[in-house]
Amino acid sequence: MTIATRPGIVEGHLGDSSSAGFADFTNKETFSNTEIASVKLLIIPVLSVVGSAAFDMANNTLTTLTFNKADIDAKTIRTAYTQNFTQSLTTSLVSDLSLTANLLGLPLLNLNTLIATVSPPVVALLNSVTAPVDTLLTNLLGALGVRLGEADVRVTGATCGRAVLVQ
Repeated sequence: MTIATRPGIVEGHLGDSSSAGFADFTNKETFSNTEIASVKLLIIPVLSVVGSAAFDMANNTLTTLTFNKADIDAKTIRTAYTQNFTQSLTTSLVSDLSLTANLLGLPLLNLNTLIATVSPPVVALLNSVTAPVDTLLTNLLGALGVRLGEADVRVTGATCGRAVLVQ
């Protein structure tokens, strides 16, 4: 049996929350744009930037954990752990960013097209810087005996021939 895991540390959103999801965990929380920056003349908002973003700190790729019959019978635990701390954080933050500039409360410029154009080279540049940082952090934490974002997986049974979806 092969299981693909994607361990992570955090998933977050920058934006205004509907707050209904905090009261009812059966519904996915929704987020909308929030004011990020503003320029006011006395108390009148002249220029503002509103936006939202989603981010996570998790492995960029799936970690494959393989169990054979002996592993399943012995209920062997296999562990995957997060290794892409800064790389996943910066990539997801830049990729899921949405910004709009407003003048006197009216939308002036939707920056999403510009962001979509510049984000691939920005992400590539950031990844070239953050990948060595992640390697350093993973090795340093490993030398200290610390792993962040661990996922311990155990298979307690397997049946061939019938597909079953589990959560």
